[in-house]
Amino acid sequence: MLVLLALAIAGSLIFPAPAGAADINIALHKALYNFKMVSAEPGAGINGVRGKMYFEQDATCDAWTTEHRLTTEYQYAEAPPVTDTDRYTAFETRDGQQFSFNADRQEGGAMAEQLRGSVEKAADGTAKALYSRPDNTKYDLPAGYLLPTAHTMEVIRHARAGDHFFSAVMFDGTDADGPVEIGTFIGKKVTAEELKKISEGNKKIDVSLLTPEAWHVRMAVFPLKDAEESAPAYEMEMILHDNGVISDALVDYKTFVIEQNLTALEKLPVKKCD
Repeated sequence: MLVLLALAIAGSLIFPAPAGAADINIALHKALYNFKMVSAEPGAGINGVRGKMYFEQDATCDAWTTEHRLTTEYQYAEAPPVTDTDRYTAFETRDGQQFSFNADRQEGGAMAEQLRGSVEKAADGTAKALYSRPDNTKYDLPAGYLLPTAHTMEVIRHARAGDHFFSAVMFDGTDADGPVEIGTFIGKKVTAEELKKISEGNKKIDVSLLTPEAWHVRMAVFPLKDAEESAPAYEMEMILHDNGVISDALVDYKTFVIEQNLTALEKLPVKKCD
């Protein structure tokens, strides 16, 4: 999985949401994040992690498109540093009927993993995630599963309703391990002081995208492939705004923790629809 699962905006950039979430509008935006390791367990074998991530949430008239690009340097105690580059794109229709994904990961300049695939949804609400790369990889998705943008919207819907817990199966195709169950805890609302600190002194951040309605959210991610494992594969803490923008985040990979900071944020132009 990638570091960022992601996800009031000016009227020209508001896109309607699917039925049942008509008041939730996902901001079309691009963002840049810096990240670095802030702690590690003794014996983890890693001295540092640092990098940058570009994130883009765009849309056509009937679908969302998402792109992530990451460059990560891993610094080891007893080995030379290794630089990974990752790229992921996804196409998700607003009605949830179609989803396709494409991801590549290079390690030290050599191709390490390629992922290609799509989701075929059945009439009963279940689906199959079918990978063309790796060959013969497929997963069953239960009724009620969510795709990534739809999952973000559901978290926002629960936050607005005052709920503190939300759990759902989500599939995004960011790795070959298939669907995950995400347990979400929705904490306190972000204060005006916290909101100000996110963009303070940084003119590259469009503050109109940092909506004041935002929450402290923690997610625990459990791969369904490892159903017998009771502990999450990793956990994330983030500030989630009610337009889907994520500002700062912490990602806990058990043996080390990554801090992710927003360094640039701007709107994307809306596409005209017939």
